[in-house]
Amino acid sequence: MLAMIGGLAVAIVLLTASASRADGYTFDTGDILRVSVIGEQSYPLEVVVDDRGSISLPMLGDIKARGLTTVALSQAIQQAFQQQKLILQPFVKVEIGQYRPFFISGTVAHPGSYPFQPGITVRHALAIAGGFRASAVGNTEPALEIADLRSARSNLALEEYRLKVRLARLQAESRLEKSFVAPPDSPVEFGGQLIDGIIASEQQQLDARLAAYRDDVSYLEASLDRAKKEAAMLAAARQEREKTANIQLQELQSARSLREKGLITNSNVLTAERAHTSYRAELAQTELQQEQAQQAMLNAESELRKKHQSHEMELIGQTQDAQVELGKIQSQIRYVADKLLFIFTYGEQRTFDDLQGSVRISIFRRDQKIAHDIVADQNTEVRAGDVIEVSVVANKGFYAPDSGISPKVQNPAVQRSMVGQ
Repeated sequence: MLAMIGGLAVAIVLLTASASRADGYTFDTGDILRVSVIGEQSYPLEVVVDDRGSISLPMLGDIKARGLTTVALSQAIQQAFQQQKLILQPFVKVEIGQYRPFFISGTVAHPGSYPFQPGITVRHALAIAGGFRASAVGNTEPALEIADLRSARSNLALEEYRLKVRLARLQAESRLEKSFVAPPDSPVEFGGQLIDGIIASEQQQLDARLAAYRDDVSYLEASLDRAKKEAAMLAAARQEREKTANIQLQELQSARSLREKGLITNSNVLTAERAHTSYRAELAQTELQQEQAQQAMLNAESELRKKHQSHEMELIGQTQDAQVELGKIQSQIRYVADKLLFIFTYGEQRTFDDLQGSVRISIFRRDQKIAHDIVADQNTEVRAGDVIEVSVVANKGFYAPDSGISPKVQNPAVQRSMVGQ
């Protein structure tokens, strides 16, 4: 019953705050948007902001959405219609169909991803995730649970190192370097062969991706060179044809003058006129071919520029994804370490009042190109895409509220030694 009341209270708060805050909300990967264009059959429709921060729209193609509000994106779409001369006075409306989720991990009952609503705070997020759980609760054998936790910690440490190696590879690829320096802090519990395999796999990806990228760039550069040469040849041919046409025009004018004087017949003039018409037609054809060659050159330059930009944006997206995933893994590692410590020294589930300030909350937040950690409390506002980490520090809050110290507590140095085993 209390859980239902709490859930209803959270829903009421979120619905009240949603309308007032949505206008200032900026889009990012994972948001679902509803785009309406009055009078267009292809609209309204729902689109997802992709990992490049863009949306794909009928008639317009890709439109940048990351970092824009509903008003700013509406204006950008309207300008795109006008610039491409598709609709002179378009009426565009952008609404938020579904926010990208937030994530919560650590000492909560149900860690995972949850739908975001404007106005939500960490307190609401904790309620949605089933509340706070300060320690491992259950009837499992402590020795077996410790073994499971150590195994989980080892697997997480390996995944953490793999993500660090991937980030090193992505940084090298962004600089177009053929190799990268692997992070030195490899997990000591794994053999060198496994670590070498992780590094070798990322190196193979680097080699393959750089080779494919350079092949694409080389092909586009060759196409651009051919287009430039063809345009230059046609420009030279046009010059020659213009000279020839001018000479023939002079001959035609001379023939007409001689005909007026009675020195030549009409047939001679007609022959000269037909020749002049033929020269002008050839010149017009050359001019058309030159315009087509110049357009082909511009298209090749555009494709080459798009290739560089798409490669850069893809690397930025993959780097951000790896950083977010690394943040989640590191959060889970700290959570497992906390649980190990708790099993050694504490065994009971506690309430917030019992913990006496022992809860630590941090938020991993990614803006457009920057990711950073924020020290938070229960009243900190949550944003879409946030990764909330809830952990507990070992202090008197873990002990029985009526007791100054816990009878189970050991020397801190001994505790650290046991956790590290």
